[in-house]
Amino acid sequence: NLGTNAFTAPIKPIRKSGELAEFIGIMLGDGNIYRNQVNIAFDKRHTNYMNYVESLCFNLFGVKFKRKFMKNINSGYLYFYNQVLVSKLLELGLKRGNKIENQLGIPNWIKDNKNLSKRCIKGLIDTDGCIYICKREGQKYVKFTNHNKRLMNDFKEITKNLGYSFAKANKTNTCLYRKEEVASFIKDIKPLKSIIKM
Repeated sequence: NLGTNAFTAPIKPIRKSGELAEFIGIMLGDGNIYRNQVNIAFDKRHTNYMNYVESLCFNLFGVKFKRKFMKNINSGYLYFYNQVLVSKLLELGLKRGNKIENQLGIPNWIKDNKNLSKRCIKGLIDTDGCIYICKREGQKYVKFTNHNKRLMNDFKEITKNLGYSFAKANKTNTCLYRKEEVASFIKDIKPLKSIIKM
């Protein structure tokens, strides 16, 4: 079962870029590859972000991802069937199946480039991160949550190299607490969670 139209839709030539690094971050956070389907999960109430990612995918691949919404729950999806697209994403470091079982991490071609690293971190924060205000201290914090040990380690390695001191909160959470670093992170990484209603 290769999926409807798995071979028929042509895609644009794919080149490594900031947009592609952000897409990889989004896939590492809320994406999945199954056979020849690329799938990205959303909270369907966050239409602004779904619109943003849909546009990003079209700019990168020249194809319009389809939408699917689940009844009675707040889950929605962008998805696309294409064998060529899946093959290219696998070449870029993604894998089919369960990301935790596969211990999927950030590809080296992103880790080795500062600007690409920033865009990937942006994608990760916009999917598996949050920016919130601590009521007790009245200060803004940045938190990243993930159950994939390798991805968590890669996230901390990259953000450290970028000058940010994320501290371990527990096994699945790491937080940025320092006021100056939080302000710098938001200005430099530009996570959409800081400027649009997700």
